[in-house]
Parts: sequence; C-alpha cells; structure tokens
Amino acid sequence: MRILLFDTSINGSPWPLFVPEFEALTRSNPGQYLYRFVDEAAFLEPPSIANRALTRSLNWLTINVAQRRTRMLAYEAAARFLRYRRHPVRYSDLNRHLLQEARTFAPQAVLIVMGFHISPETLYAIKRETGAVLINYATDDPFNARTSSRNVREAIPLYDVYACTKRAAMDDVAKAGCANVQYVKFGYHPSVHFVDTQATAEERNRFAADVAFVGEGDGDRLPFFKTLIKAIPDLKLALYGGLWDLNPTLRRFHRGTVRGRDFRLALGNAKIAVNLVRVQNRDDHVMRSFEGPACGAFMLNERTEEHLRLFAEGREAAYFESPEELAEKANYYLSHDREREELRKAGWKKTTTGGNTYRDRLMQILLTVQPAVSRTDIGRVGPDRYAGRTDSVGPHGADSSGEK
Repeated sequence: MRILLFDTSINGSPWPLFVPEFEALTRSNPGQYLYRFVDEAAFLEPPSIANRALTRSLNWLTINVAQRRTRMLAYEAAARFLRYRRHPVRYSDLNRHLLQEARTFAPQAVLIVMGFHISPETLYAIKRETGAVLINYATDDPFNARTSSRNVREAIPLYDVYACTKRAAMDDVAKAGCANVQYVKFGYHPSVHFVDTQATAEERNRFAADVAFVGEGDGDRLPFFKTLIKAIPDLKLALYGGLWDLNPTLRRFHRGTVRGRDFRLALGNAKIAVNLVRVQNRDDHVMRSFEGPACGAFMLNERTEEHLRLFAEGREAAYFESPEELAEKANYYLSHDREREELRKAGWKKTTTGGNTYRDRLMQILLTVQPAVSRTDIGRVGPDRYAGRTDSVGPHGADSSGEK
C-alpha cells in the first residue's frame, strides 16, 4: 500500500504522530508498505506584528475568561473577520506542494492528520487525479472554533474515512457528509513514552512535584487548580504548558513547556499526574490518557465514560468530576503511598499491554481502508463544486496549538 501522510512537526514530540510507525512498517514489511511524508512545518511563515498581538490577546482571554461562550465568540471573530492563524503558513504553496507530491507519488491512500490548512479543492484534485482513499485522523473536534477551521469542516464530505478521537463528534461528522466515520483513540509512542529510570539526582529534584499537570491552561481548567492550592496550601504543584504564566494566581506554579525526555521526567517524578479533558473540544479522553501511564505516572483522571472504559476506577486509575473532588482525591492519595503505587503499576500495565500504541491505531485505520484500496473502483470523488478551484481559496479559521 502506498500512503501519503500529511502532518506537522511544529509542535515537537510526539508530533508528527505516525512517522515512526510508518518507518517501522516499511522496515518490517518491505514492499508491502511505502509512504511519503509532507510536513506542514516547512511552510510556516513568521507571524506578523499584528498576528503576535492578537495571539497575546487571545491567550490572555483563554486563560482568564471563565465564560466558554465568550471565548468561542472571540475565536470565531478572529478567524472570520481577521483571518487569524496561530501558526501562519504559506497557504497556496502548501496546497500546491501537497497536490504535486500526490501526483508524483501516486498514493493509494492519503492520511491527513486534521489538515487545518488544506483546502477542499486540493483534496478534490488529489482524489480525482490519483483515485486515492482519503482518510482524516481528527485529533480535535472539527466543529470547535478554537482548534479547527472552515477548511476542515468543508472538506468532510470528501473523506472516505473520518477517524474521530471523540465519540461525541461522530454523528456531526456523519451529518456533514462522511459515510464512514470511525472511532480511533489516541495512543502513545513506546520510543518516547516510557518509564525513564536514568534520571540524575538533579533531574529528579527539578521535576519532583506532589501534583503535576501537562497541558495548556484555559478558563475551564483554572478552577481545578485554584481549588487545589486553596485546599492544600503547601502543595508542590507543577504546571507545564502554555498560558499558565498569564494568570496571576497560578503563575508561580508554571514550569514552562516539556517535550521528549523532560515530558517523561515531569510525569514520572510527580506523585500525582492530573489529567483533564476539554469540554469545548468534546473530549472523552486525551493524548495524556495513554502517555501519562506509559511514562509511569499515577493518573488522577477527569471522570468520563471513555476513561472509565479504559481504566478501572480504584484499580488502574483514580477519578474526579469537580474541583472539590480533585482536591479531595489529591489529598487522599498523597497520604496513601502504597495504594497510589498499586494503581500506578496497574495503569502502566493496562496501557503498555493493551494495544494502545500509535502503531496499533495506524493499523486500525489501514485495515479499515484496505478493502477500498484493493478495489479498482475506489468510489465517489466528492462534490463537483470543488472542481477547478485548487488554488483559488484562501485560508479560513484558526488552528490548534498542539497542546492538549
């Protein structure tokens, strides 16, 4: 199978999500799988002064404004009227390059990871000229104004398979025109997410924490940690990720951004790793749901139906629903070391033996499209309204920061 992969390396590890998996597949199955990777990061352009100023304003609003509707209206206005992009790209160049790569590589399948900056016209042209099966792996809710774009939503009918990481978005994707909507969870990279036993004494001290959270701050997450530090005044709290430094109450707990080894050490050296979902993104689990336990963290997860399906409460993970319950559970497990350690080990075992790697997710996707790839008649091309307009449409909407 010849597969053209589109993703970005701009966000750092674990992105791009499937490149290591494709490398391993081509080594272990020579001749059976061939792939080519198109990296969106190659088309980034420096943000303008106006773009940087708007980013700062939206960041402040994201972390300090509690009303979700107000934040959503601000994101929508910035995208619609100001054509705001957090990561500006050379839009036309990117789309022309992707189409040219498809023409020269002649893929049987094209796997797009979200695809904020890919125009529907480009996808239509790829499908018309190559007959490739189009697959989208949607790491965000395509209907979330902050993390998606008009391009993403308008392109939904063109995809043969839409792999959603949120069950709640699946019906809306189907209504938008995709006939084959699949639920494909997040995963972890064994080469990145593992228990790191080589930490030095200095590193263990630097990353030591009672409670750690890795992820971007926002107004929905603020009450959890404000309540936590009020309930446990001497708590050693570590907040990793963007925007926490913009809130005066939580700024002192901000420890910057962590990737790769620092990510492993941040989670592995905390007594408790808090895991929050985004209601605005209709999350039922997140990337950290697997990455955390794979790194050996004790997980205190926000309670969702999917989380409860993944990890048994009180045996493989602990759960909370409200800021008050988070504080109660954190206080309990900080004083119950043995119980915390038992759950930590069980969560690690469940994650690492349960078929939760990104290779497992990739094989799930490829097995789904294999029958279509094997047929000479791939199926419908998509709405004719896209024909002949490959380079005519400019960018729409906002894109994701890559932090969950």
